[in-house]
Amino acid sequence: MSLTKLDVAKRYSKALYAVLEANDQVETGGADLDVIRAVLTDEPELTVALASTTLNHSQKETLLHPLLENVTTPAVQNLVKMLFDYGRISDLAAVIDAFKQLYNQKHGIVTATVTTAVPLSEEQHNQLAQTFAKKVNANQVELQDQINPEIIGGVILRSQDVIYDGSIKTKIDKMKRLLLQ
Repeated sequence: MSLTKLDVAKRYSKALYAVLEANDQVETGGADLDVIRAVLTDEPELTVALASTTLNHSQKETLLHPLLENVTTPAVQNLVKMLFDYGRISDLAAVIDAFKQLYNQKHGIVTATVTTAVPLSEEQHNQLAQTFAKKVNANQVELQDQINPEIIGGVILRSQDVIYDGSIKTKIDKMKRLLLQ
């Protein structure tokens, strides 16, 4: 039975988290993974090149250097090298995502996307995050803002597989359906 990319990512991220936790380096390791994620985002062709069959092993090792040059945690360095050596370097972004999810779960952090018709002020953003944190019993809520003028007004909040829709557009649509019955 072959493992899916998500299964592989979860296994590696759990193992990494356990090693970092045992060495009291979870925060530092998480920061290192953020640095790697930034490099992968800025240079998406790097992952493609590292997984390429046209480059030999030593050429690919040379490409690993910019990915690891600012990584200070040995466990994170070893993870990247292990993924590279086992031919799973293309799974690195998924491992980082799985680690972030595991970290958030263990620390009571919930991520959500908030959609509004106009940008929220910093005060509104913080108030919404605090209110939502209380509602879902989280220590912290990380909100990612999205602007969609089509919702007219109000807020749509998406977290995991739950949607809280308080948009004006939805309310108007509900009224239309009621009136047309």
